[in-house]
Amino acid sequence: MFNSSRLISISLLGVGFFQLLHLHLHSSAGGTASIAALLMVLVLALPRLALREKVLVSLASMATVSAVLLSESPLALFERAGLQAAFLTAFMVLLTLLRDGAVTSPSVLTLGEYLTSRSPGRRYLAIHCGGQLLGMVLNFGALTLLGPLIQRGARSIAAGNEALVNWREQRQISALIRGFSWTVAWSPATVSMAITVSVVDGANLLLVCFYGISAALGALLIGWLLDRKTGQLARVALAGENRPVVAAGGQFPFSSARRLGLVCLVLFALSVLTILLTQSRIVPALMLASPLVTGLWLLVQNKQTAGGSRAFFARLRSIAGESVPAGVPEAITLASAGYIGVIVVSLINPLWFAEVTGVTSVAEPWLYLLVMASVPLLSNLALPPILTVTVIGGLYSTLPFEGTDPNLVACSLSWGWALNLTASPFGGVPLILGRITGIPSTRLSWQWNGLFSVAMFLWCAVCITLLATAWRHTV
Repeated sequence: MFNSSRLISISLLGVGFFQLLHLHLHSSAGGTASIAALLMVLVLALPRLALREKVLVSLASMATVSAVLLSESPLALFERAGLQAAFLTAFMVLLTLLRDGAVTSPSVLTLGEYLTSRSPGRRYLAIHCGGQLLGMVLNFGALTLLGPLIQRGARSIAAGNEALVNWREQRQISALIRGFSWTVAWSPATVSMAITVSVVDGANLLLVCFYGISAALGALLIGWLLDRKTGQLARVALAGENRPVVAAGGQFPFSSARRLGLVCLVLFALSVLTILLTQSRIVPALMLASPLVTGLWLLVQNKQTAGGSRAFFARLRSIAGESVPAGVPEAITLASAGYIGVIVVSLINPLWFAEVTGVTSVAEPWLYLLVMASVPLLSNLALPPILTVTVIGGLYSTLPFEGTDPNLVACSLSWGWALNLTASPFGGVPLILGRITGIPSTRLSWQWNGLFSVAMFLWCAVCITLLATAWRHTV
């Protein structure tokens, strides 16, 4: 007899499987089955949902009633909204399988320990860049891996000196937050990038990711400069106290880096092969390649252990029985926000909205800046960024805008999402790290990274203005 967790796991994996059929074989039956599997997840998981998910489900129910009353073709609208919700759920389930391969990888653990044991002069760059690169593979798992390592290292080295512990935690955790957050500006393997490009008609994923590199490089430089300033403040505050000498932590683990690089290379190769064979786009190709790479990764990890095949299948059962159903809150959040966004956009009369708000008369680059600022500002009011991005991206695709570049609109949304992750206590990164470390999310965002977020907004404003100017000269 199946328990609810097993049924939830089967249903979530079913969403992923049927979505792959829909995306790669263009199976309408697969799309319908993915929606049905998602509804099964919702029914089974509803009693265990937290307040945030219940609020979003309630809003989705209100959107459904509104569609019945106001839409001329509600069934077609429900199908579109359901497919979007199932797509986002499948993306989350399939891509986060990589994290399950990473958490048991000795190479990933070795790299994490190396990053957090650098000398102060190099530590920021190591954690910032390492958080970004590990974030590509582990997603939010990079936070759960590096966060405890940082805290453990800070407390072991500065044991008994609470002031020094606090300064070390601030600098290292801030480096992790800043680096990880700006992964969403350029990595095609992030949920935010997949959502952004899918809701903005005409946006090119590779171009948006390429533009995002400029923002990410600015985050590295600005964050490093602010870390140096924080270090100066720490030295003044700790003047006269005995501070331990921090060892550099050994040589760079090249073998571990090569093994992790091979995993990324296989993921890339399988994605390219999928694109060539099925003519699919990048995100669906990643969705297919991710579980295959995870399976190979786990197989290699357990190959040389005692009872390798038994350990391999035991690990697969553990993932299916524990890791997959543990992702229900994120799955319901993504699905609800995607569903609501499609329905809200379809029910709004574009011409009426344009006339009431005057948004279509906003000249670029001011439009891009307005879009970018709206995501973190609304997030500080506890509005999920996925809902903001879905609605704004959908409205852009229906409103009569002229002379704007959809790629820059997508950049504005993805960069705004990144800003939300450092500027809002309701952002995913401060909430997750707050839960792991016990540090309040308001301290992680407003206190430790408020100045960084403001500086990054200004940097992004400069970048997007230059990109808009260059775009105008090419059309």
